[in-house]
Amino acid sequence: MRAPGSSALLFLLLISISISSASYTGHMIAEFEKEWDIQSNGTLREVLLNSSFILESPYQHILSMNTSDGEFVRDGDEVRLVYRASAMPTPKKITATATVEITYLPLLDSNPPLPNGSLPGTALTNYTPVMAAFARSYTSESVGQLDAMASTTSWVHKNVDYDTAFWGRDSPAIEIYNNHRAVCVGYTHLLLAFANSMGIENRYVSGYVFSGPSSDGQISRSTGGGWQQHAWAELRIGGKWVPADPTFQEFGYLDARRIASSYSADQSGAADRLSAKGGPFSFDTVTRIHISESTPFPPISNAYAAFDGTEFSVVISNPGDKYVTPTYTVSFPPYIHSEDSGILALPPGGRKILSYYLNTDALGGSSIYQIPYMVTMQGTEISDTLTYSRQGGFTTTQDSGAYTACPVAFILVSTFLLTAARVRRN
Repeated sequence: MRAPGSSALLFLLLISISISSASYTGHMIAEFEKEWDIQSNGTLREVLLNSSFILESPYQHILSMNTSDGEFVRDGDEVRLVYRASAMPTPKKITATATVEITYLPLLDSNPPLPNGSLPGTALTNYTPVMAAFARSYTSESVGQLDAMASTTSWVHKNVDYDTAFWGRDSPAIEIYNNHRAVCVGYTHLLLAFANSMGIENRYVSGYVFSGPSSDGQISRSTGGGWQQHAWAELRIGGKWVPADPTFQEFGYLDARRIASSYSADQSGAADRLSAKGGPFSFDTVTRIHISESTPFPPISNAYAAFDGTEFSVVISNPGDKYVTPTYTVSFPPYIHSEDSGILALPPGGRKILSYYLNTDALGGSSIYQIPYMVTMQGTEISDTLTYSRQGGFTTTQDSGAYTACPVAFILVSTFLLTAARVRRN
């Protein structure tokens, strides 16, 4: 308790991030159900329903499938539901189910150099000469395709605002590049346009993702809102399809809470198709997803924090024998340092030092500041407290050691600003 007449000034600043690393899933088994509801005023003739259903991909394995009607037809990696009838009374419901196992842990063996040429885009993934020049310039310091597309995925995430007004709209990449507003479809089209401009083979993935709205209107892993339709990309690098999700700033190591239903060149190829004769008709689809098993990412990266003078550093290293692509976010009080985020492409045995010069000029001259920080990578934490004063500079309460961490690195630096109390005693 303070003595009578004492005075103290306390400033408390909490820095938050939109996605919590603890919520990331590396492996999932789920039951996926899709229902087609066909409506008309009577009997339809010469009915043909040809609809996307589920994918067998490098990251998604089908364990079992069943359907109430029609048949499953495989088209490469895609499994489609096909129903034919010479006469079909309405309303008609068809339900198909699948149990799938999803693991987004790619074995990235190489980082080949960028191609010299380019690839043509579609009407939705085309690019202008300005966009092509920007992509080449932005990735000019990249060693190869992995780090070039990792940094490009991060750029799209950070430079396009998520705007729900774009739901259900065509989203050409050129428009998104100029307006910087989209939903997942536009994010993906823009990333594919950049890949086309750099000559990297790509494909559009349609499916579903577990997420929810955050307070600022974005979509976030941490709010647990539920399942919604989603789109992301796969890029052909080093002979393998590498997944990339610019909406969530994920590359290679994606959150497994997603169901992939179809591949196409862009959004236009992802539609369900129903043809029939005999009168006007309509149909709708409903999907249900239940997670029966999930586990977090296994540890594959190391990290530690260090401080030298006014420079704060986070070192992320790769002790394994494959490339890893961790996502990181570093948050500071805005008057100390602006927020930083990105995606790294670390070779076997490689490391990256993220350095930040803290703005001590923003701190008062006679006060003492206790600055706790926490580095979180998939539930693994590094915590310590920096103490700052004008006279003594920065000191730490303990050394920061090496900690095992997982591929998606979300780094939270929460700062508590405390001025020294001046106590008057009567």
